[in-house]
Formats: sequence, C-alpha cells, structure tokens
Amino acid sequence: MERNAAYMVFAYLRHWLLKEDRYSQQSPFIFSVYQGALDLLKKEKPSSKAEKIALLNGYFCQLTPAIQVLELGVGNETITKSLNQVTPGKLHKIQATESLAQVKEAALRQIQEQQSFDFILIHPQSSQEYLQEALSLFLPRMHAQGILVLEGIHHSQGMHICWKRVQADTGIQLTLDFFDFGVAFKSYSGPKTNLHLSF
Repeated sequence: MERNAAYMVFAYLRHWLLKEDRYSQQSPFIFSVYQGALDLLKKEKPSSKAEKIALLNGYFCQLTPAIQVLELGVGNETITKSLNQVTPGKLHKIQATESLAQVKEAALRQIQEQQSFDFILIHPQSSQEYLQEALSLFLPRMHAQGILVLEGIHHSQGMHICWKRVQADTGIQLTLDFFDFGVAFKSYSGPKTNLHLSF
C-alpha cells in the first residue's frame, strides 16, 4: 500500500500524544518486553531506522519458540537476515503478489498445512484487500504464544484499518504500536491492552 504523507503527519501527531514510556507500564510482562527492546537497541547501536526495525523484529521473534516463522511481502535484506539468525526452525518467505491465490500453489499448500506459526511478519507493500486476505488466513494459524508484526501501520488509512482489525481480533490480547510497525501478542495474562510506545 502506498504511503500517504498527509495521513502520516496526522497519525504521527496522534501517536505522539498517546504514547507512553516504559515507567508508566504497570504490567511486569509489558515492562520487561519493552525494556528488553530498548536495551537491545542501546547495546547494538544501530546506525539507521531500518537497522533498528530489523533488530526489533529479531528480538520479538526470539520471544517465541521461532520453530515456524513467516515473512510475507518484500522487506529489506537486513530484516530477513535478522530473522534467519534467530530462527532455529523454518523461515517461510512469501513474496507479495496481487492475491494469495497467485502465490505458487506448492508454497501456499505448504503454508496452509502448517498447524501454527510462532512469528509472522507482514510487510505493507500490498493492497488493503491482500492484507485483509493474509490476516484472515494467518491470524487463525498463530500459535497460542505467537506474535504478529505488521509494518507500516500508519502509512495510509488502509494500513490503519488493517491494524485496527488486528487489535479487534478476539485472539489478540496485547498490541504495541511503535508507529513504524505494530506488534500483536496472542498470549497476555492481563486484560486486552493496546499501547502506543516509541523506540
């Protein structure tokens, strides 16, 4: 989905007004996850936003068993490399096309046969319809302890709608909105929670 600069400006202002810091987190789980992400960035000292996002994707992937990992769409090579380094199991990679039906039949069959995915990363280059189709196919296949990362959640109104759908999903208990991407946890012991954070 193409970026809408005007939409992004207003989305950034809204995010800035709503964002919280690590010290406002009452949940030990959320504080620990957020602090771990910030500590990783401090330790690794990435030189660009793309490197930060790649490191954070690897970090969130490591919070799962990472036996079955899915990357949908075309991201930068740094993200794929990061996921390869932290995935002890299998990394499935599907390039974006206009429809999931157009994905190679064998690859799609292999994906559909998976009982569950531990970590799913979806890049935003596809249409809203494609992303809705992907969410319908993959959200029910997330492991009980699974994590979904959706990039570009504020690039356009269509991406924002897809992110809202993830937040509203009954299987998702916790979402962290980092503006450039959103992280959705299927398992969280507290009440359903949606947070705006920064890195």
